[in-house]
Amino acid sequence: MKKIALTLVMVAAMTMAFGQKSVRQSASNYLKDGKLDKAMVAINQCILDPSTAQDARAWFIRGNVYLEIANTKDETYKALDPEPLVKALESYKKAVEFDPKKEYFDDILAKLNWQRNNYYNAAVEFYNKRDYKDAMLAFAKGAEVIEVSNISDTLSLLNAATCASLANEKSAAKEYYLKLLKGNYKSQVVYISLSDIYRQEKDSTNAIKYVRMGQAAYPNDLRLLLTETNIYLTFNNTDKALHNLEVAKQKDSANYSVFFALGTIYDNISNDSSKTPEVRAKAFDNAIKTYKDALRINPEYFEANYNLGAMYVNKAASINDDANKLPLDATEQFDKLKKEADSYLERALPFLEKATELQPDDLNTLFSLKQIYGRTNKQDKVKEVQEKINKAQNK
Repeated sequence: MKKIALTLVMVAAMTMAFGQKSVRQSASNYLKDGKLDKAMVAINQCILDPSTAQDARAWFIRGNVYLEIANTKDETYKALDPEPLVKALESYKKAVEFDPKKEYFDDILAKLNWQRNNYYNAAVEFYNKRDYKDAMLAFAKGAEVIEVSNISDTLSLLNAATCASLANEKSAAKEYYLKLLKGNYKSQVVYISLSDIYRQEKDSTNAIKYVRMGQAAYPNDLRLLLTETNIYLTFNNTDKALHNLEVAKQKDSANYSVFFALGTIYDNISNDSSKTPEVRAKAFDNAIKTYKDALRINPEYFEANYNLGAMYVNKAASINDDANKLPLDATEQFDKLKKEADSYLERALPFLEKATELQPDDLNTLFSLKQIYGRTNKQDKVKEVQEKINKAQNK
């Protein structure tokens, strides 16, 4: 009797398995006929049954059903599920998991590639419209789709990270760059971008960590050196920043931005009242020299022209303050200081005039020029600049 009972149980199990495979075939047939509602019901019945819950083909068909629902233009079928693509990807993951012989892998990969390309094309359209957030999401979804097959879509991830930065979605950008590193993607851009995100978040530990990782992989890369320099500048490590920029200057003597960065550091030191007069004076000379070096390479560099002119104006103002503190009977010394102050204003003039030529509506430049023209009794120039100021303020 026991043997008969056992045989009956086995027959029942075989019948159930056969029955569910019949349901699986029905789902496949419904899918071929475009009857997505019936296909969905049948395939869900199939994967919920214990006899076919780990059947790779059942999960593959389910992925195809939900992928069709995700992409159909028929509103009735589209309403069958609020997240059809999520279910499609989950199904393909299960199919891969239950398919050790990879019988369905190539078919799944083809489906995933097709969907990934749809996302990629949509992302490009969003990007061209400067809709960077939607472009980011579409690129990321494309990468997520192909990830089901254990393939890392580094191009889509990199594009998603770039769009995230353009959309000021720093957390998302960080996530995508970290995924790229986890996928063993090698690029200076990833280390530089990650480090810079952490620097902006005031996380010096991780900012340094990722720039060091980049430097280990690319020891002679100038951009990584400048990224490290920005970290030092952000966290007020002036000495290390200066050292890095001096090294960068030797590596790339045609990079005007390096000379400008050096100039700004020396400029700041020259205005630092906690420093000795000797240190400030030396820094002033170094700032003037490096700003001029930047302009020698790029004469059309607005920031260097303006900063250089502003340094001379500020120097003149400082000397005038010293002159005004003198006793009334120190006439000779007063005249000497006034003459020296005026000489600095004369030196500022060509740089500020060039700056206003490059950016005609910059009010800081215009106010400085008005001050110099007034001090040097050029009233026609004062009137001309005032008109430009009025015009810029009324824009």
